[in-house]
Amino acid sequence: MFADDITDYYFEHSQPTLTASNTVSLNVPIIEFWRCYDISNNVIIRGQIFNHPKYPAGKSLKSSPIQGCLTKAGRVYVTTKNSMYELGTPHPKSAGDALNWPNHTDHQPLEKLTYWGE
Repeated sequence: MFADDITDYYFEHSQPTLTASNTVSLNVPIIEFWRCYDISNNVIIRGQIFNHPKYPAGKSLKSSPIQGCLTKAGRVYVTTKNSMYELGTPHPKSAGDALNWPNHTDHQPLEKLTYWGE
């Protein structure tokens, strides 16, 4: 799996007009403004976390390596070894270019998050 595979999967399977009333989420943390990166033969996602029981809304994160993708009711989810996240709105430049990742400036430090199904 490559970063572009996840981005392509999202654009092929997500429904851009989802609302709370027309589809049910799996009620897992949501990563917004996300981008995928190929780093050391792994794909990770960087974005802002929402709906997480331990972290404030909008906290910057980088995921553990992504293991897979799935779709349910027009929503796209990614899984790591111990976590599942819903992919919200992608970053406008979600091309998966790892060369730009280390140079990205963000006022919040990155957290490596694992959701343990609490």
